[in-house]
Amino acid sequence: MLPAYRGKILRVNLSAAKAVKEPLPADLIRQYVGGKGIGTRLLFDEVEAGIDPLGPENKLFFATGPATGTLVPHKGYFVSFKSPLTNIYGSASSGGSFGDELKQSGYDVLIIEGRAEKPVYLWIDDDQIQIKGAGHLWGKDTFETNISIKEELGSEEIKVARIGPAGERLVKIASIVNDYSRTAARCGVGAVMGSKNLKAIAVQGTGSIEVAKLDEMLEFLKEYYKTIREKTSFFQEWGTLSMFNMTNVAGVNPTRYWHKGTFDKYEKINGEAIKKEIEVKNKACYSCVICCSKICAVKEGEYAGAIVEGPEHETVYALGALCENSNLASIVKANEICDRLGMDTMSTGSVIAFGMECYDRGIITVKDTEGIELVWGNHQAVVQMVEKIAMRSGLGDVLAEGVRVAAKKLGKGAEEFAVHVKGLEPAGYDPRGLTGMALAFAIADRGACHMPATMYHFDIRGILDRLSYEGKAAFLQNLSERHVVSDALALCRFSRDVFPWEILVKYFKLLMGIKTNEAELTRIGERIITLARAFSVREGISRKDDMLPERFFKESLPNGPALKKDKFNKMLDEYYDLMGWDRNGIPTEQRLAEIELADVAPQIKAFRKKTEERENGRA
Repeated sequence: MLPAYRGKILRVNLSAAKAVKEPLPADLIRQYVGGKGIGTRLLFDEVEAGIDPLGPENKLFFATGPATGTLVPHKGYFVSFKSPLTNIYGSASSGGSFGDELKQSGYDVLIIEGRAEKPVYLWIDDDQIQIKGAGHLWGKDTFETNISIKEELGSEEIKVARIGPAGERLVKIASIVNDYSRTAARCGVGAVMGSKNLKAIAVQGTGSIEVAKLDEMLEFLKEYYKTIREKTSFFQEWGTLSMFNMTNVAGVNPTRYWHKGTFDKYEKINGEAIKKEIEVKNKACYSCVICCSKICAVKEGEYAGAIVEGPEHETVYALGALCENSNLASIVKANEICDRLGMDTMSTGSVIAFGMECYDRGIITVKDTEGIELVWGNHQAVVQMVEKIAMRSGLGDVLAEGVRVAAKKLGKGAEEFAVHVKGLEPAGYDPRGLTGMALAFAIADRGACHMPATMYHFDIRGILDRLSYEGKAAFLQNLSERHVVSDALALCRFSRDVFPWEILVKYFKLLMGIKTNEAELTRIGERIITLARAFSVREGISRKDDMLPERFFKESLPNGPALKKDKFNKMLDEYYDLMGWDRNGIPTEQRLAEIELADVAPQIKAFRKKTEERENGRA
């Protein structure tokens, strides 16, 4: 087995109450590296098209990377699955120490399949694997579950990834929480775990991770840590909130559910306000030199006692500006409830803001909200709705389905202003003033996601002309391929922009002893991106789904124009051409063969045939 790997997959079938250890195939490492790469390949191979995302046929693939558990700034783990929120490719990731502990216990990958008859939790103690009853944990929040499992197993050192009541109730924006409140949040991953009656995964590992060239690694990191600290110093000062001021100044801070690009009360909830009013201390992940996180606590007022690891930029945008909520303490409280009950703060804020617009338009009334005045800026309504969504209570039961399905259920024109791409609610960057993000949101593998390609970083900072459509497709392709290779290595996401191709090449040598080059890594990146695309194509998506909500083309921002659809479509064509996808967004057989995905071609061909038959039937 290569250095930086443990060489094993742990497969747990909950239906059979059985755990099996399997070797990690060498060709899987060669083609997909680890993390998101290996998870995507296993997902494509093992989860059939058309299955119910909340049925026992769906699987969860927890994958670490070669950087996990080393001194390299890294990500803990990635989870791949079919999303119940979008019904296509789903993935989520989390920092903290859970991924390191999983790898130290001897496993690069953990596969969860089937469904337990009754609530259970998984206990991984190096080679000893147990599936234990969790009836006494069902209904507990994530904080209580963490404490209970550690007490039950007799060690504070155990790392626990768990769901809360939202995951148990199959809320489609439910998350998995590990460590104190680190989360794998997006695409409804917590609902998939809940559908399997799996309350938690507890891990304790005593093994170590060997790297190929330890002495060279230490010498390299000694100098490179300085570069990382210099280029990410703003994280130590402001956490992720450094972006909040920048988006507001640029007029691309989504406000009042995408009607405005500036929040006139942003100074009440920005990084400066957090530092002055609620910040307690900084917090870092295992072996991290970036230290991006903050522990914050509300000291007085009606939300006194609320404590979070955060709030992050996306949380403040979604539970704050998007709802026109300027009450910082309420954002902390809503964030804490999301962490306790196990929900994605970004999607939660989005569905609440969507509910506020429905209320504003008269689509829902105070009767539907059970007395909650769901008006813009009502911080108490924001906090109350978070719990209602997690518990699927009243209107919360509708919003728990995510914006796309909620809009369809509510009707009365709600679908016309529901903001999502492929069912996923966007991050806090208005694409009307960031054309690179417009394209990134449209083609991102899991929906309107900002992480596969952080184009906002380059648009807002003036590295690219943020209103230009020229050259964005090529820049996006290169950036997304570099990012996905970083995700396969499981490198820290906040240091990805500090990792140019030459540093990634160096990491392959130092971690795994593999000599490679930029061209080979680019091909790996393209392979992973195309395979994720193929999974979703198999589920029925095509060009029609790579489109932003019509309001972004029809409604301009107060200080900027709407997107131009002809220029957007040209960008899309350029991206397809660069990726070797046809003008319908389907990977071609020729390109699949070129990037060693020829085995995928028959399934793509079958999809094409079904599409043609469907279209001919309509004709």
